[in-house]
This record gives sequence, C-alpha cells and structure tokens, in this order.
Amino acid sequence: MAGNPNTIIESLGIYLPPTSCSTTEILQGCKNQLRFPLEKITGIKTRHLAGQEEFAIDLAKKAVADCLEKSKYNPADIDLLICCNISRVDGLDILSYEPCTSVKLKKHFGFDNAIVFDITNACAGMFTGIYIVDTLLKTGTIQRGMVVSGEYITHLIQTAQREIESYMDTRLACLTLGDAGAAVILENGPDNRTGFQKIEIQTYGRYSPYCIGKASETSRWIMYTDSVNLTDVGIKTGAKYALEVLEQAGWQADAFEHLIMHQTSRMSLNSAMQEINNLVKSKIVHEGNTINNLEERGNTASTSHFIALADQIRNHKIQSGDRVVFSVSASGLTVGAALYVFDDLPDRLRQTGSSKPEGTDDSYGEIKRSGTPVITPGIRIESVGTIPDGYIEKKDSLELLQLAATNCLQKSSYPCNDIELLVYSGVYRNEYLMEPAYAALLAGKLDMNATTSGLEDKKTLAFDIFNGAIGFLNACYITQQMIAAEKCRTAMIVASEIENNAGLYPDKLVGVRETASTIILDAHPVKGKGFTRFLFSYDLDSLDAYATFCITSETERILHVEKDPDLDEKYIACILPVVRELLRQEGIGPGQIDMVFPPQISSGFIARLSRQLDLPVERFIDAVGDGPDLFSSSLPYAIEHAFKNGLVKPGDTGLVIAIGSGIQAGCAIYHF
Repeated sequence: MAGNPNTIIESLGIYLPPTSCSTTEILQGCKNQLRFPLEKITGIKTRHLAGQEEFAIDLAKKAVADCLEKSKYNPADIDLLICCNISRVDGLDILSYEPCTSVKLKKHFGFDNAIVFDITNACAGMFTGIYIVDTLLKTGTIQRGMVVSGEYITHLIQTAQREIESYMDTRLACLTLGDAGAAVILENGPDNRTGFQKIEIQTYGRYSPYCIGKASETSRWIMYTDSVNLTDVGIKTGAKYALEVLEQAGWQADAFEHLIMHQTSRMSLNSAMQEINNLVKSKIVHEGNTINNLEERGNTASTSHFIALADQIRNHKIQSGDRVVFSVSASGLTVGAALYVFDDLPDRLRQTGSSKPEGTDDSYGEIKRSGTPVITPGIRIESVGTIPDGYIEKKDSLELLQLAATNCLQKSSYPCNDIELLVYSGVYRNEYLMEPAYAALLAGKLDMNATTSGLEDKKTLAFDIFNGAIGFLNACYITQQMIAAEKCRTAMIVASEIENNAGLYPDKLVGVRETASTIILDAHPVKGKGFTRFLFSYDLDSLDAYATFCITSETERILHVEKDPDLDEKYIACILPVVRELLRQEGIGPGQIDMVFPPQISSGFIARLSRQLDLPVERFIDAVGDGPDLFSSSLPYAIEHAFKNGLVKPGDTGLVIAIGSGIQAGCAIYHF
C-alpha cells in the first residue's frame, strides 16, 4: 500500500424536485417590476422548486435513499451521520428546531450504529461535514460516514418577490436559488493514490455580515446579501486559497481536469477564472475545465458542488482517474479547497441498478459501534467563561456570546488568534438567524483571525453544531478528534440561548436560561488526563417526546414547544444504560467516580438521576438550582461551579452526562 489511505467517496446520491420554474417567471412574480437582466448575468434559466409536498427533510431523505441504492453498504454500516442543510423548513411555514434532522434520518432509515448530529456552515456545510468525517476516519474512530443536505431554500424567493424594491436590493440574490438534496458516503480508500489528497477550510469572520439569512420583518424568511463585497472578497480569497492548497499538495497549478466552484452566477464564475489566471499569469482555467452547472439548477447552496458533480458524471464529462479541484466559498466568510482524484466512482455511478452485493445486512450493537478508543494525549478544559451574575442587559445571543468568550479568553493562556477551531452549539438565537454560522459571526466580533491571510498564517475554522442540549458534548467529541488528528491544537466551544417568544408570548417559553458560555480545549500535557472516552446512545422510540418548531404566517411568528409530561423519566431511562456501558468500557466502577456533571435541567432532575444511578447526590454538581434549564450551557456552568467551589482536585475522575431531544444521551470521562 502506498502511504496512508485517503478518504474516498464510496457513493453519491442526489435528488431534484420535479417542478421547475424559469427566471423569467420568477421576475414576473415580483410585486415591483425589476428591469434587470437576471438570466443573462447569472446564467440561470430554470431551477427546481420544492415546497408543495416536499420540504428540506424530504429532499434529504430522497438523496440518502439514492446514495444508499448506489452503495455497497446498508444503513447499519454507517458509523457517523451528519446533516448540513442551511434551512430546516420541513413543512409549509414550519421551521424545525428540535429534534435535529440527522436523528430523524437515523430513525427513518435505520442508521442504528451511527453517531448523529447536524452542522450549519452556510453553503460550506457539506464540505465542513466531509472535513469532520475525514478527521474521524484518520483517527480510526469510524469506518465510514455519511454527509447529507436537503436544501429547501426557494421559500426565500417568495418573500423576496413580495419585498424587493429594485435591482439594487440586497434581497436580489434570493431570486437565484434552487432546491436539491445531496448525500455522500465516505470511507478510507485502499491507498493514497485516489480520494481526497487534501482538504483545507477556514473562516474569515470579519466578512460574516455580508450575507445574512433570518426572519423577515413580515414574519417570513429572507436572505440579505451584499453581493458586490461578498463576491469581491470571496473570489480574491478563494482563488488565492485554492492555488496555495495546490502548491501545498505538490500539484502543479494546472494539474487537474476539472474545477468545481460554488455555483452562484455565471458572472462570479467568470470573475473567479480571471482571478486565478491573473495570479498564475497563465490561462490554466477556462470554460473547458471549469464546470458551470447553473443553467438548469441555480444556486442550490450547500449541495451545489455535488449536484454539479453528479450531472457531469452522468454526462460522461468526468471519468475515473480524473483530478478535480473543489473550490469552496460561503457566507461567513468560509473558504476552502479540496483536491480529489477519482477511483472508479464515475463508472460505478453510471451503471444501472444497485451495486449492493448480497448478504451485506450486518447488524452491530449500537453502543459498541458508537464508542471510541481512548485518545492520548487527553483533551483538557483549559479555560471556562460564562455570563457574570447580575447581568441584566438586553438579551441578545451574539452579545451574550461575545461577553462569555471574552470572559473565557481573559482566564486563558491563549490569545484570541491562537484559537484554531470555533464551534457554536446553541439552538435559540435572535431573529431565528439561519445563515451564516453563528460561530462565524462571533469570530468576526472577536477579530479571531478574521481577515484574509496566507495559508501558512494563523487560521480559524468556525461552524455550528446544531443538536439541542446534547450539541455541546458532540462539539467536545469532535474537538477531541480534530486535536488527535492534528487538524487543530486549540478550540473554543460556545453556546448561547434566548427565549424567542419572551416579548410577544411570555406564556409560551422553552424554559431555558438566557445566557451564554464558553470553554477552551487543548491537548493535555499529561498523558491520560482530560477527556478520554465518549459514548452516545439513542432512544428513537421517544423521538417525538420533545419537539420545538417555529410556525410563521403573514402576521406572526411563534416558537411552539411539545413536551411529554414524563420527559424527565424518559431522559433518565436513556441515560442509565449508556453510563453503565461507558464505565464498563473505561474499566472503572461507580465508586471510582469522584464527581458527576449532569444535565443542568433542575435540582429535582439531578436528585432523581443520582438515585437512579445509585450515587450520592453530594457527588453531583448542581449549578442550576431552581432553574431555568441551563440547556446547552450545562457543562461549562457545571465545570465553572466545580472550580469556583473547590469541588474537584487533581487526580479526580469526572463523569460528564448530557441529554437532549431525540432522545439522545451522551457521556464522557474526564480525568482532572
């Protein structure tokens, strides 16, 4: 075998809704007539539209089904499932919050052995998901993973048609969107000759305000885009970045057959080609090797590269052995580049029927497959930041985040620009903002490596993990793997929550504390200290025990909460077996646990959990008191409470427990 194996795309599935609509019809549907050559500028003649009977989750399901049909694997063979779409509009005027899309897909398809969570990183979502799967493949934690996105985004067109005032309007880009679903299965290839030769991605948060997707003033959803500035910085940064990645990988500047950029507009693609050619002073990219898939697809957001890839494979324009440069550019500003050499995937995808061999329906114990080996060096909590007691300013989730992060950095040995990974794991935020990643907005506020630089300079990758109250522990797990794989050395995980209904519907609250929290993680200098083993488990029969979703109309927007009256009991029933299995895998007994860091739902919940685990309540950190639920900030507040009150000392062993909608339970061992 030549070198360590690269990550390969084992299967690719896509789905396009059957209904199409022309750019001419889109313009004709605008309330205010626009005299603007949108089709000529963008190159988009038609695009596929969902929103009648199919929405985001339906597009994701059909892409997954197509991907599995073309794969040799079954759902039970997938160890990690990540869903990456920007929009979570899963029904007419319904925006889903909890449970996350990936856990719904887990139940629907029977991904019985997969750890699941959603991420959001604007149009870079799928490549961020691939970056994470590639990390876990390199650490040997998983054997294969699936990344999926169902982008129903054309509901933004309808809002824009009602609201756009002129062709200079920042909502104009909404008229270029199209709907699609895409999914890939990733695994280690046989060697390093094929697959991803290099994947690099980073965030320049200073430019995050250039594209914002959020609630409209008319209660619907809209995207505001500063197209001139976003395109300018995106093209210049993306072109330079792609060439630097080529150089780092040892590829000649023209050593590829295809360039696939984010499909936004014909003018943007042409400008990017010109920028690349100007930088190398040679015409290395041209219409012959630069894929333009816009004419019948439009901008399909995070699925864009993979819809274009599937089309070119189907049209025999991409062959086995071809080398492809994927250039990633998304609001945030997140840019990246991935170099890929195809094995026989194009030939396999062009074959009719499934390539799944007989007898591949393996069945593994879920807890067994969700466990991870002990990673050394351990990953420690280097610093913690929360909101100071008595803070009563206006509850703004981004302001709260900035305050908690600043508090954390003041206690840390690391300056801001040493943070190489920034992950936001909160759920509820102002204006129901969907794009860009909240982490990118925070990176801009903190000036965390926030402006364009060289590939060798300090950099930060920012993205969101979106998975209810368990998302923070998911983020710790992913950070552990990224540090172990040497993808980063330091990471900041942040969370914030607000009550979206507090102003107009104070009797319909989620019941979470409006606060924010931050921890910084790094590699522990002492072997075996810090986080070692993580374990996640799922009670999918209780998927509907807790759900939140936003319903919009022409006149109002309200967040609905549906909760079983016995939810706490279901949470505890899900926690008990995963804790016992974690202790068994770690080789320690309950008596060796010095302190438990439980979900900070309420003191009553903590007391009941201690009785069920048969551990003294004195060993349980209670930072919540009478509430409200500390939710996604449970772990930082519990850790800070333990440190402040001297409840842990070097040599102690801690048990971290998280629970969230799904129902999903997670736990980890932490050695102080």
